[in-house]
Amino acid sequence: MKCLVIKLKPKSSFHLGERERWLEGSKIHFPADTLFSALCQAHQLLYGEVDTFINGFLKGEPPFLLSSAFPFWHGDYFFPLPKSKFIKPEEGRILKESLKEALNVNRNRVTQEINPKDIKKIQFVNLPSLRLLLSGLSLFDLILKAAQDPNLKTIPLLFSWPFKEKNQSQWPSKKTPWIIENVPRVALSRFSNHPGENFFHFGRIFYAPDASLFCLLEIKLPEWENKIKALFYLLADEGIGGDRTCGQGLLEKPEFDEIELPETEDAQWLYSLSPYFPAENEYSGLAQSFYELEERKGYIFSPFGRTLRRRSIRIFTEGSVFPRNVERRGKLVDVTPEAFKAHRVYRYSLLFALPCQMEAKANEN
Repeated sequence: MKCLVIKLKPKSSFHLGERERWLEGSKIHFPADTLFSALCQAHQLLYGEVDTFINGFLKGEPPFLLSSAFPFWHGDYFFPLPKSKFIKPEEGRILKESLKEALNVNRNRVTQEINPKDIKKIQFVNLPSLRLLLSGLSLFDLILKAAQDPNLKTIPLLFSWPFKEKNQSQWPSKKTPWIIENVPRVALSRFSNHPGENFFHFGRIFYAPDASLFCLLEIKLPEWENKIKALFYLLADEGIGGDRTCGQGLLEKPEFDEIELPETEDAQWLYSLSPYFPAENEYSGLAQSFYELEERKGYIFSPFGRTLRRRSIRIFTEGSVFPRNVERRGKLVDVTPEAFKAHRVYRYSLLFALPCQMEAKANEN
């Protein structure tokens, strides 16, 4: 499947809040629903209205499908690890011994001892690794292959293969393209102008100079391609996430490319590259899925009404794997609070998915 790739390089740090109270962390990537909301705002600024942008999605005829934005590092596209791929307890012990032997063989190329804890922390795999996993290879076998093949990479990096990037030696993190900085802050009372006990930490994400993020678009209507590119140009100047008035979330000029994604033949499962909220006719098979749920909430950003908290929903995260026994499409979820009357507010949760196989299916072949 051929898709449009849009590379988004942060100019500085960005903040996409995950939780509140004393610690407000930040996501390390841009979820598709956050990108979609930012595109709606860009459409409003550029064309003076947003109805023509979302009408197709509401009618079930979306002009394009949007993935979340994931890391692009060392010239590789990285994708979320499928939730169906994990290391079993008995495999962990075997893997530890096998990697010791592999590292001894490749001692001239691999200079660091692998940390078993990093295996449990794997969040992303690059495109060559993803092709193997979607075709049915287990994570256990992929890691063994990665000890021999420098083209197979994960985040965190498990092996210290030499890289060509000059800036990499200056980056404090050798295993991830991002670093997280928690900044202490206080909230002042509007009545007394005194902080009291309103102390919290605010998370900021910095990406390496040689890294960026990328999202994918499957364009259904070709006439929308130039319009979408124009919206992303404006989005780069407007920024994304919190603290944009302080310079956070601003992006470099977006870069556009094409990518060929793997299509596994006779696949009975779907691997998600976007948050997903099923429509009522899509509940079948969810009990057999491999997934994580996340509560999504936040505030309305609109020039036509007050800043109110949106209704929260629980949504399937990227990397979830679902049975392919129904036509899974997802929908726009109405999250308008009762007190907000200016217009309806929606959260994007359409499924951007790739077909995949389970390990049992691959072993049968």
